[in-house]
Amino acid sequence: MVKRNMKKFLSLLCISICLLGLTACEKPKPVDPQDSASLIGRSQAIVTYILAEDPETYQGISMSAGRQIDGLATFENEGAEYTEVIMREVIGLPVEGNGFVSGIDSWEKAVEEIGGFVDFNDSTIEYGSKGDTFVVDIGAQFEKRTATIEFIYKDDLNKTLTSYAVNVDYTFGEKMSKAGLNTLLGMGTVFIVLILLSFLISCFSLINKAQASMEAKKNEGAQAAPVKKEEAPAPVAVTVSNDDDEIAAVISAAIAAYEAESGVSLAESGGYYVRSIRRRSSNKWNKN
Repeated sequence: MVKRNMKKFLSLLCISICLLGLTACEKPKPVDPQDSASLIGRSQAIVTYILAEDPETYQGISMSAGRQIDGLATFENEGAEYTEVIMREVIGLPVEGNGFVSGIDSWEKAVEEIGGFVDFNDSTIEYGSKGDTFVVDIGAQFEKRTATIEFIYKDDLNKTLTSYAVNVDYTFGEKMSKAGLNTLLGMGTVFIVLILLSFLISCFSLINKAQASMEAKKNEGAQAAPVKKEEAPAPVAVTVSNDDDEIAAVISAAIAAYEAESGVSLAESGGYYVRSIRRRSSNKWNKN
């Protein structure tokens, strides 16, 4: 019973997967033959007469516009609005100015590599992924190699050209060599950055050592500096006679009071000794 249920479950799962696969493989919407011929012809005309800078075409544009238009450089210099006006009113080609000017840069870079335009190859047209644009691929032969110019048009009344770009056809070997070169450049850049980071991290320990040595030198200098001590006053020697004990006591008390005020103790000053006291004959006290 369990085996039967498992078989049924697996069968339902396989059927569901097949149905999902069929929905993903929906056939693309076909392009109207009239739109296909019109857009392919318009794209080829842009390549032949405008991008390839046909002299007669630009002379006719200059006469119609009332000013000299030398080539694609004029559209790049004048900007998007000027390009839209000239393309729409003079040539009759509705374009988005920013997209057309950006495509000029792609064209000029490709021409430097593949050379000048020679002839057309096969061209295709299909709807874009959202179904609101046309994607026209114009195959072309250039002097050095082939390329595909991709044009994008809006699916509106005027079929406005929104953008275009040149995709150079490289051989398999050239693609692999470019991929390898890009890989080496990417990995090399990563390794160089990692090496620089490791070097910077290793420098942190040297910085810490230098700071520690500087602090140690400062501490040694502070400890080696001699501390100046105030010199204690020399001991006072006073000679005292046996008859003047009271005077000796008064003098001793005055000396002790002076030392107490100056902050010098008797032990620091080395002590004092009263040896004798002599009365001067010219003492002013006698006059009293």
